[in-house]
Amino acid sequence: MIVPAGALVLLVGPPAAGKSTLTAALVAAGEVDADDVLSTDTYREVLTGDALDLTSDRKVWVQVRERLVQKMAAGRTTLVDATNLFPRRRARHIAVAREYGRPVVAIRFEVAAAELLERNEQRQRELRPNVVVTMAVEMEEHAGTEALSDEVDIVLDAEDVRRRLSES
Repeated sequence: MIVPAGALVLLVGPPAAGKSTLTAALVAAGEVDADDVLSTDTYREVLTGDALDLTSDRKVWVQVRERLVQKMAAGRTTLVDATNLFPRRRARHIAVAREYGRPVVAIRFEVAAAELLERNEQRQRELRPNVVVTMAVEMEEHAGTEALSDEVDIVLDAEDVRRRLSES
C-alpha cells in the first residue's frame, strides 16, 4: 500500500495537474474506495450542475467537511480531490484527521505552467488561462514540499505515486 490505512489523503496541485486522473488510478489500485473520495468538482456539479461554478463554494466545503468527519470517525482512508493550495484550507482538513488520530498524506503535483495551460485547453471544463497561471503561482508560494512537510505526516510526489501504481 502506498497510503496508510485510515489516512487522510490531500491532493495538492493547481487545476489541470492530473489530480482527478490520479484519484481514478488510486481507486483502481484499491488504495482508496470510490465512496471515500471527496471531490469538490463533484459536489459543485451536484449543487449547481457545473463543476466550475464557485458560487456554491461555501456549501461545497460544508459538505466536504461533514463527510470528512464521518469518514475519519469511521477510520476510512479518505481522499480530498481539490487544489488544497492554501494552508488555511488544508489546516481544516488536517485538524479533522488529527482529532481522530489519523495520519495525513499530501500528494503534491509539480507541473509547469505551460503544461498546465496546454492540458487546460484539452479539458472539457476549461478554466480561464489566467486562473490556471495564478493557481500555479499559488502552488509555489503556499504548497512547497517543505511547507507541506511541516503540516502533514507524509509528502509524496504525484509522479512517484503514478510510477509505483504502474509497477504494482
